[in-house]
Amino acid sequence: MSDRSCEDERHHAPLNSILEALGEEFFELGRFTEEFQSTLSPALLQVAGNAQCHRDVQSLDLLSQRLTALSKYVLTIGRLLPADWQVNSHHALSNITLSDLQYRLKGAPLPENLDHESGELELF
Repeated sequence: MSDRSCEDERHHAPLNSILEALGEEFFELGRFTEEFQSTLSPALLQVAGNAQCHRDVQSLDLLSQRLTALSKYVLTIGRLLPADWQVNSHHALSNITLSDLQYRLKGAPLPENLDHESGELELF
């Protein structure tokens, strides 16, 4: 018999699905960072003589590489786990204030009328 309540059980998700969602999120962030670098590259060339700026540009490249590596790492671990391993991710998800990210990590489709909540980025 489990010491988990029935209420907790509804929040359980397969651990490999959670890791897959995290890995995909890392992958998208790495891709986004690479695109960001490409967009900024003309401006970055103009200030490349500045040593601090040069280090910052290298840090942006390193960020992209690390996010891609983390994506591969998390996705590989997730694929190695038994499918029946589950965890309650409800509490962890409640700490994420970006609702679209929260939905992606849950594996749930985004509602069409999703209002922007506090802490979310609004592009204008």
